[in-house]
Amino acid sequence: MLSGIFLLIAGQDTLCAQGNITFDLKKPKAYESRKLPSELTPEGKINPVKRIKENVVSHYNFYFNAHLKIDAVLRSAKQSHIDSFNNLIPFYNFSLDQTASQQQDLDSVIIKTNNGILLHDLRSDWVDDLYFLMGKGYFYQKKFDSAYDVFQYINYTFQPREKEERGLEKSIGSNLNNKGNIYTISSPENKGISAAITHRPIRNDALLWIAKSLMEQDNDDDARGMIETLYRDQLFPNRLKPQLAELKAYGFYRKKVYDSTAFYLEGSMDALDNNAERARRWFLMGQLYALANKKDKADRAYEKAVALTTDPVMEAYARINQVSLADNNEDRDKKVDSNVKKLLQMADREKYLAYQSIIYSAAAEMEQSRNNVQGAIALLVKSNEANSNDPALRNRNHLSIAELAFSIKQFELAKIHYDSINMDNLPSPEAILEKKTIVGELAAYHSTVQREDSLQRIAAMPEKEREIYLNDLLKKLKKESGIPSKEDDSKGFSGTKNMLSDQSTVSIFPAEQKKGEWYFYNPALKAQGSIAFKNKWGTRPNTDNWRRSSAVSVMLNNKMLNNASESRNTSADMTETDLTIEGLMEALPLTEDLLSASNAKKFGAYRKLGMLYKDKLDECKESVGWHEKLISQQPQDPELEKILFDLAYCYTKVSNQSKTQFYTDQLQKLFPASAYNLMLKDPMAALKLSEQQHTEATQRYQRIYDLFLAGKFKEALQEKQSADATFGQHHWTPQLLFIESIYYVQTRQDSLAVATLNKIPEMHPGSPMAMKAGQLADVVTRREEIENELKGKEVVRTKEDTLTWIDDSPVAKSRERVVKTDTLKKQTIEPVVISKTKTDSTVFKAPVMQQKSDGYTFDPTGKHLVILLLNNVDLVFVNEAKRAIARYHAERFAPTGLTLKSEFIGNIPTILIESFPNLAEAIAYTDKTIPIASKEIFPWLPAEKFRFLVISPENLTRVMEEKNTAAYLQFIQLQLPGKF
Repeated sequence: MLSGIFLLIAGQDTLCAQGNITFDLKKPKAYESRKLPSELTPEGKINPVKRIKENVVSHYNFYFNAHLKIDAVLRSAKQSHIDSFNNLIPFYNFSLDQTASQQQDLDSVIIKTNNGILLHDLRSDWVDDLYFLMGKGYFYQKKFDSAYDVFQYINYTFQPREKEERGLEKSIGSNLNNKGNIYTISSPENKGISAAITHRPIRNDALLWIAKSLMEQDNDDDARGMIETLYRDQLFPNRLKPQLAELKAYGFYRKKVYDSTAFYLEGSMDALDNNAERARRWFLMGQLYALANKKDKADRAYEKAVALTTDPVMEAYARINQVSLADNNEDRDKKVDSNVKKLLQMADREKYLAYQSIIYSAAAEMEQSRNNVQGAIALLVKSNEANSNDPALRNRNHLSIAELAFSIKQFELAKIHYDSINMDNLPSPEAILEKKTIVGELAAYHSTVQREDSLQRIAAMPEKEREIYLNDLLKKLKKESGIPSKEDDSKGFSGTKNMLSDQSTVSIFPAEQKKGEWYFYNPALKAQGSIAFKNKWGTRPNTDNWRRSSAVSVMLNNKMLNNASESRNTSADMTETDLTIEGLMEALPLTEDLLSASNAKKFGAYRKLGMLYKDKLDECKESVGWHEKLISQQPQDPELEKILFDLAYCYTKVSNQSKTQFYTDQLQKLFPASAYNLMLKDPMAALKLSEQQHTEATQRYQRIYDLFLAGKFKEALQEKQSADATFGQHHWTPQLLFIESIYYVQTRQDSLAVATLNKIPEMHPGSPMAMKAGQLADVVTRREEIENELKGKEVVRTKEDTLTWIDDSPVAKSRERVVKTDTLKKQTIEPVVISKTKTDSTVFKAPVMQQKSDGYTFDPTGKHLVILLLNNVDLVFVNEAKRAIARYHAERFAPTGLTLKSEFIGNIPTILIESFPNLAEAIAYTDKTIPIASKEIFPWLPAEKFRFLVISPENLTRVMEEKNTAAYLQFIQLQLPGKF
């Protein structure tokens, strides 16, 4: 009804003056004879008393409440709006989506304004204001066409008219209306005292909202034409010129003409209500001037934003953006120093304590801008320490610290923060995960190099010097671990003391303490307290008990041996009793054998680091450094062939021809038959050869896989040993490793089984079999424990090799079903002829009741089984497949009471899954199971090695007697085309 009223009003063909507004209002039958006050509005002037009454009621009963609603909607939208200051902020500090979501409040505005118009005399001064609020209500609901119609209605209906023009059409903006040289479309407004005491018409405001509505309808040309007309209108009121400038700036912002946007924004400042919004507008102007490369104006705008804002986030980003405007490094450094100091001072102020994490993060961004990586990391760490309620910022900080630490080769620090990252909602989690893995490897290998170098350096010291060094180190470790040394024992008892039995306890705060003076500001009191504490408790590290015990645990597992300022791991297996000179000496490579073992670890780390930098990071300079370091210390490295190739390749990448030629010659001289020589000379020929070898290897390992499945284990192991000697380990698939481990489990070679299973997640971490391998490895390692536990229990099985789940749900009342068996037996139906046209196997066809002459029957209403046929698969893997199906049933079909049974049909191993009440349920099971069998149930079994079929108990008996499935398979395919 409401919208109908409005559309009728807005759609009148003949528009007239305010006093002649009429409505063609459709009313319910019961109210057809009753007229609203708006319909009873007479011609002529309204008397002053009635006018005052109508104005007061319209204003305070309707306009006032509707205006409050509009303001509340805008306030709510602004409060829910959050700016991201590291990007260009939106023009307005609210979104129309946020206002439109407050549908109920805006509907209330439209209802109030409609009521205010229809229930009062139309000669009231507030009718145009009510229409204006109605238009804003539609606008904030994003109903821009309706809003435009309302604002245009105000424009046409409430335009200025002479007495003789009332009731006539009048063209707005026509030269016929102009007087002299003044061209205007605005309504004249009173000035001075008369403006303060008279009611101001709203039509000029509506003109601006017409242009705004046109913009939101993407009619920018008409909107721009109207704005330009108003700009040239000499009678357009000064009070609305800031809003007009804002509207013009918004038009340029939409077109991404940033310098013009900023220019007109500056003229719109008086349209804003408070300094917070002015500061935001100055910040936007700074961003716009910066995009237009007007750095001086941008700097001035940011300075104004800093002066006006109370938002520390805006201030921090304004300072960051000011730094980016510096023309040279000297100016940049000065600005960074100045702004970082100001930000840190801000962070120390009490009113900004809640924003410390954001402020420190912003200061870190400034330090990054001048490549002060260590300073940036320190500030980001402080940001996270101060952060208690912003997980998104903490996550970004962890990522930034990890990236910065990686850039300066602090891989251990990078690993810690990569491990702390939450991958949810990150833009490129795969890239981060890959880098996280690389950082973990780099940190481990760098740690190995540093540790072995430190151990060897200490071992090479003269004996007396080494003894002094270890004694000093031992004291340091004990102190850090919270373990008392002999010197500490002599100073005081370090254990706990029963305070209840101590009668000499006195207060450490004497009565003569000056009133109001804090204890820690008084050196004399602090000294007394320290002495009293040591007399009572002894010398103890300044940590809580739980922290102290945790520190002891960590330190004992991370013994450090290095110089006075550095420390490295010595042994991960040391205990508290190992914190002795003898315990530390055991980790040192003091014999030739120990030194050789230490060098083997170090050289292995060199080799891995060289390959990591080349293959995963494409940093040839780092790779060259580690490889050359390796061959200088170990010229006869086992992987010298690969190292020489990597060196030749990397020197080619860095354009060092002499070194490239040197290592190419070395490779040809020492390994003339190496495939790497061909890769350096003719990469395309080498690629072709590699593809051929890959194809050959794939075929070879497929044959080994088939041999394992067929139970020819000795032959398979011999073939695998030969293939590994030829192709290495790169072609091992998770399926091959899994079935090989099953063989080792069966033959009770548990150590080999576990080692083989562990290679699956190591070589194929993304494989779906990685988790299954881990679970099986865990069971195999606990085999003895599990077997002993089972031996001590009495296990009663209802049936051999059968798994049954009890369905304890209420039994549904069965529906009686009558089957005319005699008719079925006598009925003989010819088999259905399958057409050669393509059938849709995904659509279940209604089964045809048939009986073949060889004795197979087809009864879809009777009980059915599902049979799993296995092709050339050893009994070991049949049992493993059976266990896999049992796990699958436990997860998906536990309440149904399905049982499993192993059988042979001739020499074909099968697994029977029984039973299903009818054919439809059996087919539903196969439809659900077949698509995921080779992916989830037994991913180690190739799809060509198994087949699911449905079969009735009678047909199964027949198949078992014949010891052949070919005839039944042909029969069931005839009955269910495209299914099996």
